[in-house]
Amino acid sequence: MVKGVFLKQQQSQPDQTDEERLFLSLSEQLGHVFLLMTRLAERAQSLPVESRDAEWQVVRDISESAMFLTEAFAEGSKLRHHLASPEMEPVTVSALLYDAAEQLRPLARQYGVELELDDLPRLTPVMSDRHILQAALTSLGQVFVLAQSEAESRAPLTFAAHRTRYGIVAGVYSEDNDLTADAFRRASALYGRSSQPLGKLVSGPASGIFVADTLLQSISTKLHVARYRGHIGLGITLPVCDQLQLV
Repeated sequence: MVKGVFLKQQQSQPDQTDEERLFLSLSEQLGHVFLLMTRLAERAQSLPVESRDAEWQVVRDISESAMFLTEAFAEGSKLRHHLASPEMEPVTVSALLYDAAEQLRPLARQYGVELELDDLPRLTPVMSDRHILQAALTSLGQVFVLAQSEAESRAPLTFAAHRTRYGIVAGVYSEDNDLTADAFRRASALYGRSSQPLGKLVSGPASGIFVADTLLQSISTKLHVARYRGHIGLGITLPVCDQLQLV
């Protein structure tokens, strides 16, 4: 009954701002997380004392990922309202992907998802804000971890980068998903209004994707559906700075 009322209220607000919609999406996402942590904590309490540590570690890893997503949302809001500004510097894309994957490993481990770093080529550094890019990739990666945990096959998630004529594309990819550009466009219009805006990829609000997109807007780029070696995922195209060409 409460859920029905909440959805009705969402549908009655066609003029919501993007930020309001993102807040609603994030609120629903965190509601799922808090319910999961409550159940895990109850289960931990029922276990013998010597068996509780592993269960509490699950709670810690999940809570830290939720805290990260909340902080990323807050950072995106500050950037949107010009309370913070990007700090541009040379960024090595391979190091960026490595750090994002490492930040996600505790959560991925709890969901039984393997993360892989592709054999990253030696790519020209890009001029961008490293903190924003890493926060965006990590927020995006959280959604892919959940999606892969629901997939029939537990193929690894791949963090990869490659060069195109438009620049360097850095992204997260998986083998078995039905993600398309049209589905992503529809999801971008539905988040905050639908409980599963990106049902072709993952159940739930998938708010990490839209938090990432908000962060990326501050550096004049955005997420897009990308393909890499037969895998489908979401990537960020970063323009190459000619002055940073490696010798």
